[in-house]
Amino acid sequence: MTTKLKGCSRTTRAWITAVAIGLVAVVGSVSEGVAGASGGPALEGGYVALGDSVPFGFSPLLEDPWVPARFVGYPELIARQTALTTTNLACPGQTAQAMISRTAVDNGCFDARRAAQDAGFRLLHTDYSGTQLKAALEAVHSSAPPSLITIQAGGNELSLCLGGPAPGRCLDDALPRVTESLRLAAARLSAGEARVRVVLVGYHLVPGLEAQIIRLNRAIERAAREAHVALVDTARPFDRYARQHHGDLCTTGLLIVLPDGSCDLHPTRIGQGLIASAVLAAARDDLSSGTA
Repeated sequence: MTTKLKGCSRTTRAWITAVAIGLVAVVGSVSEGVAGASGGPALEGGYVALGDSVPFGFSPLLEDPWVPARFVGYPELIARQTALTTTNLACPGQTAQAMISRTAVDNGCFDARRAAQDAGFRLLHTDYSGTQLKAALEAVHSSAPPSLITIQAGGNELSLCLGGPAPGRCLDDALPRVTESLRLAAARLSAGEARVRVVLVGYHLVPGLEAQIIRLNRAIERAAREAHVALVDTARPFDRYARQHHGDLCTTGLLIVLPDGSCDLHPTRIGQGLIASAVLAAARDDLSSGTA
């Protein structure tokens, strides 16, 4: 997802330019992660994360200079809480459709990857050619396949629709494509791999966009049901946290606060920690049930 609240979004072109110009050769340090994971069946081996700017850990406050290690998403937090060796394939601006096809509609990921390659700098946590699905399938079919795969995408289809002239009609067309793309990715990654737990991850409900994100989450839920994989509801823990702290996602520190006082769509480290906990709980529940 790339849109910001209250008119604070940048265009994709401006984002790519900022990345290219702002990058310098420094090594970013990553602060300590959240507390250890709760008990349950042990998750061992590898973890592959697919998706957009949310699992990437994007923050507009950290993009200058652009150093991938500065961006900490829930995959990095999961790595710190478990013994899982983590490969984060997520790319800001990636749509669910472009996650499986280089010719599909995209919201800046492919352009940014090309710009980074031409400029000779590293853009993502993990370098790979082709699509995220192709890279994940290579991991699944390797000699050491991952035990956990998460997929979170569809937010950029929503962003593209919100920026268009007819958001409602656009979503009517885009959401079935999101469902089919996520269903296909999940089904291919879990096919014949009993030890691989594939988890689809939904989105938190951003103030002012609740109705649209509920529709998106329903599309993700359909994909999980049709692919027979686990689903993570992130809206519920975000809402519960906000209620416990007597505010909304913006005022209680779950969303990144911009210099002008408005909030970005992307989660803070607290929000990313809530997603990490929800993913681990879903994966362990799936492991306990014995389902693939």
